[in-house]
Amino acid sequence: MVCALAVVFAGCTYSREEPGLFPPAVSSQTPTATERPRLPPRKTNPALPVAGQAIWTTAEGLRVTVRFGIHAIRRIEGATVLDWSVTPLSAPRLRAGDRVPGWIDLGLTRQAKGDVNIVLIDAAGRRAYRPLSHVSRAQFNRCLCSPMFASRLGLRIGETRLLQLTFPKLPPDVAFVDVSLANVATFWHVAVTPLGQAPMASKPTDLARAADATDPAAEPWAFSYPAGEGRRQSIQIRRIVASPNSTSIEWTIHSITDQPGISLLAYGPPISTHLPNGVFVAEPALASGLLIRPSTAERGPALKVRWITDSGLGRDFYECLCTSIGIWAASLRRAGGSASVNTNFPPLPAETTEADVTLPGVTTLRNLPVVRARDAAAAPSHPRKHPAMYWMYDVEAPPNGWSTYDWPTPTPDPLQLRSYNSFTEEIVTLPVAR
Repeated sequence: MVCALAVVFAGCTYSREEPGLFPPAVSSQTPTATERPRLPPRKTNPALPVAGQAIWTTAEGLRVTVRFGIHAIRRIEGATVLDWSVTPLSAPRLRAGDRVPGWIDLGLTRQAKGDVNIVLIDAAGRRAYRPLSHVSRAQFNRCLCSPMFASRLGLRIGETRLLQLTFPKLPPDVAFVDVSLANVATFWHVAVTPLGQAPMASKPTDLARAADATDPAAEPWAFSYPAGEGRRQSIQIRRIVASPNSTSIEWTIHSITDQPGISLLAYGPPISTHLPNGVFVAEPALASGLLIRPSTAERGPALKVRWITDSGLGRDFYECLCTSIGIWAASLRRAGGSASVNTNFPPLPAETTEADVTLPGVTTLRNLPVVRARDAAAAPSHPRKHPAMYWMYDVEAPPNGWSTYDWPTPTPDPLQLRSYNSFTEEIVTLPVAR
């Protein structure tokens, strides 16, 4: 039933411009950029504010290491805009200035409401805000945004592309929110900029600099799934990031052997959790199986993945605040492929410095270091009044992003909002078996 529902959801948003269900096979030679003159990448605008940043590597076969950036959350008339960015840093056989192949997959496409797997979290109000979604299900890419399929065509190694995503209007008393990108740790405590203003950086940030080398929190742990079939994978915990509002585990799934068939839809523990009878989810293959507890509370209850509500097809659905393992992770089908994922949990006690992570049915990894999340509101920036500039979404020529030197970028014309639905969800605990 769940798989069938997933197919229904996915069927609503594909078009000829989207990648096929089975992307090009992973080979030992990654495709090079298209044959165009190589231009030196443009450096980051020193006035661009940077509230948060995270490193992630694609898993469709290109192995592009990117830096995601969070720049602002701006109030506009009737809605809220998230300004974020993608900076490709490196990839095999590509050099600075090369265009990234158009079939790059950033792992953030959602085959349902809003199209993009990014949500704004109001932890105090236990609310999650999804991107606006066009009222017509016939419109390809229904978000009011710079859509993924368009923006990825202009990506170049070493150059930042500013993107935008529109959310419902936030309550006036919400001054800070957390930003959850599905495949990296949650960005904590991002300030909401007042109407008519845009933040400006007080010091520059080089978003194209090389990724810092970091040691993983644990060694890889191998397991078989399903048991007895000879298919081997491993899990490696890279980071545990704690904030006053949530806990994130960034981890990597690595295929030791080939995973034949469409095995990405068949995960169970330790990668995905077993769902109680009568509980339905929009995405069936989820990085939802891990459990975590403070190392000093070994006998206490473990924290389970966080969920938010969803709805569709006349019944209640749930969506985990974690990575959905879809076609973006195609390299997992073959030995040697890896995919980096993220799982979000409730907050650990403030004094926690080490935690135990349980891989259900496999093992418990003990005394792993916990790092504190960066306070996004501490990033030095100064909101300034900014004259209104607007863009209109055109299905024939959707916005594909902006240069950092276009900051502050225009925002969606409020006249468009009447054609879009808003979705505000609740942060919930998954129902127990009936």
